[in-house]
Amino acid sequence: MSERENKMTHAERIKKAIDLKEPDRVPMFDSMNWSVNLAGNNVNCMGKKEKDVSFPKWIHNPDIFVESQIKALDRFDHDFVHSRMSSHILAGPLGCKEQEPYWGVPNVEPAIKEPEEWKNLSFPDSDKDGKLPTQLTAIRMMEKELHIKRGDDVFITGFVRGPFTLAGVVLGVEKMMLSLILKPDETKELINFCTDVSIEYIKAQFDAGADHIYTPDPTASGDLISPRFYREFAFPHAKKQAEAIRKYKDKYAHHYHICGNTMDRLEDIASIGSSYVSLDYLDNMKEVKKRIGKKVCICGNVDPAGTLFLGTPKKVESEAKQCIRDAAPGGGYIYWTGCDWALGCPLENADKFFEVGRTYGKYPIKPETEVLVHEQ
Repeated sequence: MSERENKMTHAERIKKAIDLKEPDRVPMFDSMNWSVNLAGNNVNCMGKKEKDVSFPKWIHNPDIFVESQIKALDRFDHDFVHSRMSSHILAGPLGCKEQEPYWGVPNVEPAIKEPEEWKNLSFPDSDKDGKLPTQLTAIRMMEKELHIKRGDDVFITGFVRGPFTLAGVVLGVEKMMLSLILKPDETKELINFCTDVSIEYIKAQFDAGADHIYTPDPTASGDLISPRFYREFAFPHAKKQAEAIRKYKDKYAHHYHICGNTMDRLEDIASIGSSYVSLDYLDNMKEVKKRIGKKVCICGNVDPAGTLFLGTPKKVESEAKQCIRDAAPGGGYIYWTGCDWALGCPLENADKFFEVGRTYGKYPIKPETEVLVHEQ
């Protein structure tokens, strides 16, 4: 199958989908942390223990980091590039001790032992604390290289955690689950503080040149809290964050995500006010489309572990095409996996994933049937 010329720019395609309309093809979110495999000579080190560029080296050197994003963009033609230096970009500056493995995403330890201790924390300084200035430098470099020099309107993605999840990192998830019951008022104060912290850093990323912000909120999953607790503790703060993003930037600037099963809170998620919402592979995209597809743009949800990491290119193609058939017809859809990618995802699976989006993701797309129109 030959790939036809794209008719829209990256930004035009994204905005069309967010407006719940059909672009020329489905917009494609990027491979996020997996793109470390394109740093330096890492692509020739895949499957080996020793790498040309370690994960810490990648996230501490904006020039290496940005080069890998541009390589990914040129190879896959996705519509976003990302700037996430750490899943815990704000947690470190808030006092969480971070550990950086040679080949893997950083992890952290809680900064406080009780929710009311948030009062002892200070707002991070975006120009000095942790990886914040490094990430802002990477955003500025991508804006210069892609937007200015190339004239490419690919969406540069900033990053913070959703407020509920950030609070869980700062306090510790297990401790926060107990505090929701034992100290609900103090916990709400902590979450609100984390909301305000995240909003200030979101503004700094927009000022640096980001086009939109990815705010994953995995601790708000149905695997951890009930719909009632979600509405009481997570939803109001996610909505506050979303409103701040829209007010400071525009209606296209926010990607909200929750890991795990969220079918019991879909309508709540749809009403947060984000530009689009991405769903984990556990959610049925056909039902998601039916229930909220006319309210908000949806994104996802190929299985990042069982299919992209452990599967074959044939399995990737089959599941990816099914996602497109279930969620893309009529527009209002962004193509992606159900969450971030495993670093060890084979290159041939990554190539196949984006190939499917570029070819079978071209409109018009008919539901429930093979997208044969593009083979004619």
